[in-house]
Amino acid sequence: MRRRSTARPTSELTVGWWRHGYASVARLRRDGGGSDELPVRLLGRPAVVVRRRELVERFYDEEWVRRKGAVPPPLARLLFGRGAIHGLDGEEHLHRKRQFLDLLDERAAHDVAATARRLLEAELDAGHGDAFDLLARVYGRAVLDWAGVSAGDGDALSRDLAAIVHGFGGHSYVHGWRARLRCDRWARGEIRRARAEGSRATPLGRVAHWTGGDGRLLPVPVAAVELLNVLRPTVAVAYLGAFAVHALAADPDERMSIAKDPERAEAFAQEVRRRFPFVPALAAVARRDGDWGGCPVRAGQRIVLDVLGVDHDPARHSRPEEVVGERYADGLPGPYDLIPQGGGHPESGHRCPGEPLAVVLLTTTVATVAAAPVSLDTRGWDDSRIPARARVTITRAGQ
Repeated sequence: MRRRSTARPTSELTVGWWRHGYASVARLRRDGGGSDELPVRLLGRPAVVVRRRELVERFYDEEWVRRKGAVPPPLARLLFGRGAIHGLDGEEHLHRKRQFLDLLDERAAHDVAATARRLLEAELDAGHGDAFDLLARVYGRAVLDWAGVSAGDGDALSRDLAAIVHGFGGHSYVHGWRARLRCDRWARGEIRRARAEGSRATPLGRVAHWTGGDGRLLPVPVAAVELLNVLRPTVAVAYLGAFAVHALAADPDERMSIAKDPERAEAFAQEVRRRFPFVPALAAVARRDGDWGGCPVRAGQRIVLDVLGVDHDPARHSRPEEVVGERYADGLPGPYDLIPQGGGHPESGHRCPGEPLAVVLLTTTVATVAAAPVSLDTRGWDDSRIPARARVTITRAGQ
C-alpha cells in the first residue's frame, strides 16, 4: 500500500543533493516513513517530491505544471543554455521539439552509432584507458562527424562538452562555466557560417535554419545553444556507457552471453539506464493550487520528480538494485514507469528527444565491449557525486 506523507517541509533538498547525491531522496523517504510524496524545501522554498505513477503522469500535464523557471537559472544556463527548449512550454515548446525529433530520427541514431562502433573498435584495439574518457572521446568524434561541424580539435571540444555536464552538479561549477563559454562562442560561429553558406544538407545546416513559432529564424545565440543541446547530451551518454562497462565487468557470465548473442545488448542497455540514471530528479513549477499525494501545493511551487525513485521503485521493478540483463527482453514498461530521460511521450511532452540515439549508442557500446578481447577492471563509483561516474579501466588482453 502506498503511503502518504503528513510531514512538514523541513529538509533542504539542495543540501541533501550536495552531501548525499543520488541517495538524498531515499534517505528523506526513509525518515518520512516510506511515503511516496515528500514535502521538502528547495532553495529555501517549499517543494514536493513525487514518485506515484498518477503524479508522474500529472508532472507531464501542462495544465498542472510548467517548465519555465523550474530549474534555477545558474544550473539551467550552464547545462542547457539561455533560451533552450528545456525552459519552454505550450506551442513554442512543441514547435521546437518537432525540429529536434525530425533531426534526431532513427537514421541519425544509427549513423552516429555506426561511426561510434568503428571508432570504439579502433580504441579498444589500440590499448587501454579509462572507460569514461575513452567513450566521451568516441561519442564526441562520432556526433561531430555526423553533425558536419568544423570542430578543429574535436577531442578538446568533446572534453569541453563533458566538462559542462561535470559542472552542473556543483562540484566543478567554475570549470564547467569556462567550458560553456568556449562552447557557446564556437557554436555561434558555426551557426553564422552555416547561415552564410545557406545549405541545409547537414545537421548543422538544419539547426542553423530552425525557426521559432513565429516562423522567424531563431536568434544566433539560441540556435547555437540548441546545436550544443544536440551535441552535449550525446557526449554525456559516456556516463551511461561507463556504467554499462562496469556492469559487464561485474557480471562476466552476462558479458559472455551478449558476446555470443548481440541481440541481448539492447535489453542490457535499457537495464543500465534504469539502474544508473543520469539525473536523480527533474523539476517543474505548479500552475495552480492542488493536492499532490496528500501534500498541498500552491501555484508557483516547485514539483520535483524523483527519477531515481521511480526507476528503483520496488512496486514497479523487482530487485531494483540489481542489474538484471534480461529484465526488458520482452518489452519496456509504460512511459511513466521507466524514466531515465524523462517520462511521457517525446512528441507531446518533455521526454528527451535524443533518447533513441542514447539507446542505440549504448546498445552498440555494450555489444562491442562485450565481444572485444579486453579486460575490464572496475573500481565502482561515488554516488554522492552528481553526475556519478563509474571508474572502470579497459585493458587490451595481453598488455
